[in-house]
Amino acid sequence: MAGIHLIIQYCNDPRPQRQAEFDECLRRNLAHPAIVAIHNLVEHHTIVPDEFRTHAKVQEHRVNRWMTYQDAFAYANEHLKDQVVAIMNLDIFLDPSSNWGDLGLLASGVVLCLSRFEWDIDGRVFRDPGFERIGCANSQDAWIFQAPFDVPDCDFEIGTLGCDNAIAERIKRTGRIPLNAASRYRIFHFDRFRGKTSANQQDVHRGDRAARPRRRPEEEGQYLLPDMDQVRSVDQLLTALNVPDLQRYAVICDVISRFVRIHNGE
Repeated sequence: MAGIHLIIQYCNDPRPQRQAEFDECLRRNLAHPAIVAIHNLVEHHTIVPDEFRTHAKVQEHRVNRWMTYQDAFAYANEHLKDQVVAIMNLDIFLDPSSNWGDLGLLASGVVLCLSRFEWDIDGRVFRDPGFERIGCANSQDAWIFQAPFDVPDCDFEIGTLGCDNAIAERIKRTGRIPLNAASRYRIFHFDRFRGKTSANQQDVHRGDRAARPRRRPEEEGQYLLPDMDQVRSVDQLLTALNVPDLQRYAVICDVISRFVRIHNGE
């Protein structure tokens, strides 16, 4: 399998500690052997340090706004046909020990929608317990696919609350298979300075992005994707969610009706 073309949007943060987290992730992605190029769809006003702007792996393309999924897919379709493409948030980097050379499942119509592991500068890796309760079904930060890929109704910003489940639903509409295989293909989230957790993420986003557009694309369709290796049983999930008996029975009926067909011969 060919190497990964990574699409990001570099940005400037007024807080040096947060900027350092962004830069650390970008350095690690630049050093990752599976990444052959990083395509920076950067806003015109953003200052990109020479360390990144002149790097041999970086291709810079100026854009007029906060990058949307539509922008990223359109760029991949125009410039990266038949390539493996990843769209990622800036505070994410690929685990160096995962088998990124084994992405043959993308050719069969799978799109990897990967939830994150939290990472600290000391190398500690862990998951947020709040997200883990439902198998990290609403914390995707990387989307890996084979281009070209036309996705409908996705002109909303990457990194906004709800965008991960909204884009999973749009991907599902295309007929490709959105798959969260986060335990097999790990991505690391470096966001310690803000103290962001599942419990306070709305407040953190509200404080950081007051001047940015706030749309709610998940209200027009959402699809939750738990880690396939973490949630192995529907019953396990129903128990974790404290689903009442009547609703649990309805789910059982839905499952059996999907996989069993009754044929009454003469």
